Amino acid sequence: MVGSTPGSLYTTDPMNISPALFGDFPIFQDTSQKKRVGEPTSKLFSKKANKQVSKEDSPTLQRLIKELTTPTQKTSSSNTIILQSDVSEIDKDSVNFRELYYKITNAEDNNQKITHDLIYCHYDFGKGIKLWFDHYRKICSEDASNAKVNDKIREQISAEDKLTETNLRKRKERVKKIFRLFNNIGRKEIIGRIKTFNATTILNLSQDDVDYIISKILEMTHT
Repeated sequence: MVGSTPGSLYTTDPMNISPALFGDFPIFQDTSQKKRVGEPTSKLFSKKANKQVSKEDSPTLQRLIKELTTPTQKTSSSNTIILQSDVSEIDKDSVNFRELYYKITNAEDNNQKITHDLIYCHYDFGKGIKLWFDHYRKICSEDASNAKVNDKIREQISAEDKLTETNLRKRKERVKKIFRLFNNIGRKEIIGRIKTFNATTILNLSQDDVDYIISKILEMTHT
């Protein structure tokens, strides 16, 4: 359920934003199917068919579900090796393959850490929204609570960031999506299981993708 104003920031449920609020309404979409000149009809149907891939057959979603349901192996801690550029040329006698290997490995680990940290931030942001909403909801209506949450966010973000209504809406949509995903499948620690996906892939999951992942993982963990 959403507020009376289409596209409003103040949805009745802060953790479930309808995708319809952030896309064009059907009335503004061109539903006509115009055939390109010189392009066979069979090719057009082929393109359309290629886009209709079920989530069950999506290698990306299936691989992500596998990672999220695979416990992280504990490894011994060690000091991070910082990969530094060396402009000097090396000769065969100065090559240290072991050192180069560990520097590259640690550089990759650092990139993975950045992915985790970025998703952690989205999770915490989304959780913060829910915590403040629940706080205000004790004394205010749902719409008023959402309005107060928006005000709270604006209070803490400096004017230099130029937080527009559109940017705030998009930010809330993304962080709520990430929080809802990981909060439903095991909370924040599950983020550490991500190994082969970058942050962009996770953050750009659609609402339908998130619903599917939650459903499949809950089904797997309760059987």
